[in-house]
Amino acid sequence: MNTYIFDFKIILNVPILFIIIFMISLENAVSNQIELKVSVNGSGLEIPRMVSLKKSLTYMRSGPGKEFPVKFELRQKGYPLKVVAEFNNWRKVITYNKISGWIHTQLLSSFRTGLLTKTTFLKTMPSDSSNSLAKLLPNLLINVMICKDNWCKIEIVKSKLYVGWVQKDTIWGSTKN
Repeated sequence: MNTYIFDFKIILNVPILFIIIFMISLENAVSNQIELKVSVNGSGLEIPRMVSLKKSLTYMRSGPGKEFPVKFELRQKGYPLKVVAEFNNWRKVITYNKISGWIHTQLLSSFRTGLLTKTTFLKTMPSDSSNSLAKLLPNLLINVMICKDNWCKIEIVKSKLYVGWVQKDTIWGSTKN
């Protein structure tokens, strides 16, 4: 009697197992064909890309609209952000510290800025052997003028204007990083 019950359970469970395998393989096939959209009625510009803040106080929201609550306040004009998605006139951005949220396009600029990621030296020419103009500390906001190979020409506006070269890998916001 026990052998019949055991065989009956196997006979009943095998078709269920085939159905589960079929559903998983169908789901994988469909998910491989669906491409996630990062832009809905957006600008048509490349994503991801770097932008900067136009104003010294900008609200980052939890969603693409003024009805969404403010998630974070950014308080530095020119601060670089990475655009990772678009929805109409709203851009989903990520900061250097991995904080993400939505900002309206009117508050963003295409002006290239960056943050230094580590202590480095401002050089007169794009070469390690060139003279140093200044020692630059991490998290310094810079304006990126041009990047060539492994170097970027930057400017720093403090009590006076400093212009020189730093290695590209020391800048967050110089390229697709």
